[in-house]
Amino acid sequence: MLDRNRRGDWTCPAAGFYPHQWLWDSCFVAIGLARVDAPRAAGELRALFRGQWADGLLPHMVFAEGVRDLGSRRIWRSTTYPDAPRGVHTSCITQPPLPAIAAWEVAQGLGPEPRLAFLEELFPKLVRYHEWLYRDRDLRQTGLITLIHPWECGLDTTPPWMRELRRMRTPGWMRLVLRLRLTRLVGFLRRDTRFAPKAERASDADGLRMLVLADRASRSGFELRRLPADDSVQIEDIAFNAILASANRALAQIAGALGRELDERLAACARRTVDALEQLWDDDAGHYYSRNTQTGELLRMPTVSTYLPLWSGIPRARVERLLEQLRRPNTWTRFPVPSVPTDGPQFDDDRYWKGPTWANTNWLVVRGLRDCGESALADELCARTLELVDRSGFAEYFSPLTGQGYGAHEFSWTAALTIDLLEPDGGARDSTV
Repeated sequence: MLDRNRRGDWTCPAAGFYPHQWLWDSCFVAIGLARVDAPRAAGELRALFRGQWADGLLPHMVFAEGVRDLGSRRIWRSTTYPDAPRGVHTSCITQPPLPAIAAWEVAQGLGPEPRLAFLEELFPKLVRYHEWLYRDRDLRQTGLITLIHPWECGLDTTPPWMRELRRMRTPGWMRLVLRLRLTRLVGFLRRDTRFAPKAERASDADGLRMLVLADRASRSGFELRRLPADDSVQIEDIAFNAILASANRALAQIAGALGRELDERLAACARRTVDALEQLWDDDAGHYYSRNTQTGELLRMPTVSTYLPLWSGIPRARVERLLEQLRRPNTWTRFPVPSVPTDGPQFDDDRYWKGPTWANTNWLVVRGLRDCGESALADELCARTLELVDRSGFAEYFSPLTGQGYGAHEFSWTAALTIDLLEPDGGARDSTV
């Protein structure tokens, strides 16, 4: 299946459905491929970095040549920015910072000489990306990265982001469209609903709000420091920052393998991120939440993101509280872990990020559980994830109640992470290279 989705040096998430290259999709694909074809996995990451900007930004999309997707290209118009790469079209925002993690995983599948050459090649690019995150997206130097669009968090329509979008000041024409219930007209511009039922995807209203937000961000050059407060959504996303804490650790491991040390400024930023995750903890609820950067309000809507800090080096007391939450029936379902707890008001078992179980977030939770010494629970989650694939194939996402697959039905990261989870260590390599 991964061969069918291969496009030269890189792999699309799903043929037709998602024809371009996405940042964290390619990272997950590389992690799985590293188990069986490490040179191809290395090429996957090299292809991803062809889209890196001169300032260090690693965009969340690199557009495929020859694909008619004029709507998306018009949103970004990357070639109008001096820092954007020449020869390819990209988006102008990023996605969860998995590349250092993926590079470290891929390196372990390569022989000694190709491994060092690969790490030497990617290390300066990874450093530039992490430096961009802290320079351009941590303006207050707290250690927490601010995101400017839900597409950056990876969990595109996760309820906390959608609620903040609905609070955003909307233009008059959009209020009229919503009042007259004309959002169905947006459907004519959508690619996803050509391949999956609308009931499984983001609503047209949410889709329209996300397009409005992207258009507004473009007027400020997608720069956080230039975004007007009343026309933007700025969130310190818990999933993104938890992954960044893990990625910083991987970057330090790569530096060590090359006999180097990270620049002290970057190392100091990395230390702040781990400490700053505590600011996103709600002790009464026993959850980590994302936070509105402008107001300081925690977005108290539990999602699967709350468990991603298990892989971030958080205190043991936090681990115990999260394990207590994870074992509850609203989360430890027949096929855990739902993207939204089953008793949440937003829960919908077949709608995009509103309740389904995803292989990639399960993989991240498995990694976190193993890192915390919770091998038995990690093994069980690994087994239940593989059972999902055995029942329903390489679906994009699955019902946590019945195991039925939804969305794209030949989804690359589901296949790649299945390869990784099938290994005897169940999705966790030895940490040494």
